[in-house]
Amino acid sequence: METDQELVAAALGDKQAFSEIVQRYEAPLRRYVRRLGCADENDTDDVLQEIFIKVFKNLNDYDPDMKFSSWLYRIAHNETISLFRKKSVRPGVLTLSAEDAEGFFAQLADEQDFVELAHERDDARRLRDLLADLEPRYREILVLRFLEEKSYTEISDILKIPQGTVATLIARGKQRLRTALEANGMHPL
Repeated sequence: METDQELVAAALGDKQAFSEIVQRYEAPLRRYVRRLGCADENDTDDVLQEIFIKVFKNLNDYDPDMKFSSWLYRIAHNETISLFRKKSVRPGVLTLSAEDAEGFFAQLADEQDFVELAHERDDARRLRDLLADLEPRYREILVLRFLEEKSYTEISDILKIPQGTVATLIARGKQRLRTALEANGMHPL
């Protein structure tokens, strides 16, 4: 299997090779766009199309010193936010499976054990709703860190903010989510 950098180099020389990039990233980017709150399937398809058009048009501008996935997620982030602005809507309900919720709780917990909370479907639904209600900057950063499993460096590249700010926003987002969980009766067992 080719690395991302090899795929980019191939796509620059052979436009047919671009389909490999689309195949590799379509499902993860679809999931990411939906997790940011793009609930409508047609809107999700439109955003994905715009993402890959921008990637295709700007592939020559990609800096190989940067992780390709970070560059791609940055475009996905911008296109999703542009859709929300264009439609003048708030992000919709997040798609969060029971497995996502369990993994999210496991990674979110630092001194508390939230893993037990994810064992019931109702808790996964309530977590999804609480995450959707967070301010966008906290929701986006928590989705990138705990659901997309991006490093602080990658998040910094995607959101174009310093790594220290990433750490601060993650800590604040976790605290706000923890407070919301407790206010909704979702206490660790």
